[in-house]
Amino acid sequence: RNGGMYVFQLFDYYAASGVCLLWVAFFECIAVAWVYGADNLYDAIEDMIGYRPGPCMKWSWIVITPVLCVGCFIFSLAKYTPLTYNKVYTYPNWAIGLGWVLALSSMICIPMVMVIRIIQSDGSLIEVRATMEQGNSVKNVKTLLGLDPWSYIGLLDFSFR
Repeated sequence: RNGGMYVFQLFDYYAASGVCLLWVAFFECIAVAWVYGADNLYDAIEDMIGYRPGPCMKWSWIVITPVLCVGCFIFSLAKYTPLTYNKVYTYPNWAIGLGWVLALSSMICIPMVMVIRIIQSDGSLIEVRATMEQGNSVKNVKTLLGLDPWSYIGLLDFSFR
C-alpha cells in the first residue's frame, strides 16, 4: 500500500542526496580548474563579460571549493544515519545496501571515465598537460577527453563545424 513511498524515499535519500551532489561538485571543480585550467576559464569569462574576475575567484575554483566539497563529503559520511520512514519504520539492511548501490552507480562513473580517458591518452598525464598548455587548450581537452564540444548542443546543427 505504501510501497511507492518507500521506494521514493530510498531513491531520494541515497541517489539524490547531498553526498552525490558534493561528489559531482568536487569533480566538476577539478575538471574546470585543473584540467581545463583556471587561466583558460578566466580568459573565457573575460571574453563573455568584458573584464577579468578578482583573484579570489581563481583561488575559489582551484582550492577553496574542492576542499569544502571534500570536507562536507567526509562529514556527511561520518554523520550518516540509516534511512527511516516517518521515524518509525527502519529500512532493512538489504534496502540500505540497495540505496548505496543506487548512489554509487552514479558516483563511480565520474572517476571511472576520468581514469579510462587518462589511460587512453597519448603519453603520460604530465606530457598531456604540457601539450595542452602549448597549444589550443580547448582542442587538446577535447582530444584528452574524447569529446566533441558540439555534442552537448544535441538538436542544434551548426554548419560551420
